[in-house]
Amino acid sequence: MAAILLAGGPGAGKSTVSQWLRDRDLRSIDLDYGYARFEDEAGVTVDLPPAPGLGWLTTHHWNWIDSRLAAAVADSADHTTVLAGTAFNMTAHLDRFALLLVLCIGDATLKARVTAPERNNVFGKKGDTAEWSLGWRDTVEAALEQRGAIMIDAERPIDQVAEDVISSCAAEGYPIAGVS
Repeated sequence: MAAILLAGGPGAGKSTVSQWLRDRDLRSIDLDYGYARFEDEAGVTVDLPPAPGLGWLTTHHWNWIDSRLAAAVADSADHTTVLAGTAFNMTAHLDRFALLLVLCIGDATLKARVTAPERNNVFGKKGDTAEWSLGWRDTVEAALEQRGAIMIDAERPIDQVAEDVISSCAAEGYPIAGVS
């Protein structure tokens, strides 16, 4: 079995797809919760300020916590699991994943999603995070496409996007395991 990375820029739908899979008793972990944190350039954990500017956002990064990510990946050895998330340090961890999937959205969709009042994640609603998100999305998509990721159009309704995730995993020989 395998760990599958479901990545994408802010607002691409990673958390939504992860929840959709869990709601159907398929194995998925949202890496935004308990598996990552903001760090400064020295690796010291910091809190997201009330209104982060572009300067702060370029010197502080959302990074995966190595030990927690390693444990999640190890747990996937027996049960194919979708790990949904994106982090500044993700390229150092990509070899841990059997398959890379990227949810792709355009500028207008990104802006609408990250600023939506009903969105649970505050990133995109505070300071310059919405503006910063546009550049980060481009970075994520380009880096993962270079690594051979499967690019998924996430502009469509969630059911279609999630079904594409499931079918992409199955087509590559990694059907997503059910929760036992």
